[in-house]
Amino acid sequence: MPQTSVPFKVGDHVVYPSQGAGKIIGMVERPVLGVAQPFFEIELMKGSMSVLVPVAQAERVGLRRITVAKLIPELLEGLHPPDLELPAGWTPRHRKEQLLIAEGDIFQVAKLVGTLQRRDNEKALSATERKIMDDARHMVTTEIAMSLEISLEEAAKRISAALEH
Repeated sequence: MPQTSVPFKVGDHVVYPSQGAGKIIGMVERPVLGVAQPFFEIELMKGSMSVLVPVAQAERVGLRRITVAKLIPELLEGLHPPDLELPAGWTPRHRKEQLLIAEGDIFQVAKLVGTLQRRDNEKALSATERKIMDDARHMVTTEIAMSLEISLEEAAKRISAALEH
């Protein structure tokens, strides 16, 4: 398999935007337009799922290393106000929320979780916006769990505790 200049290797803990944290468990080759291309095989914490990410596109799709453990307290602080500035209209707000998740900046995703949780406490979110909140919360949960090497349940408890303060 050809060498890659991408700064990832088998065994690295990474985040695949929109899917959450996982571990690179191998490299495989798959034909793309008749040419063998290398892919990272990533086992996600999300339901024992795995994904293949083209090595050549890893950075473009937003694959990144997991947040280091010493930054997790700062990440949990991001769940607190001030809230994100989101458009008032449903369509632009929905687009902005989806974009924040797709970009994968975990600190912005945590801020989105806190913002949506407070809105939900004031007035129940729509089913669509609740799904966005749940997806964002799952991303933060998997990242905390993998970074601190704790269970998803323990990570979820830490998020809930941070949201209550």
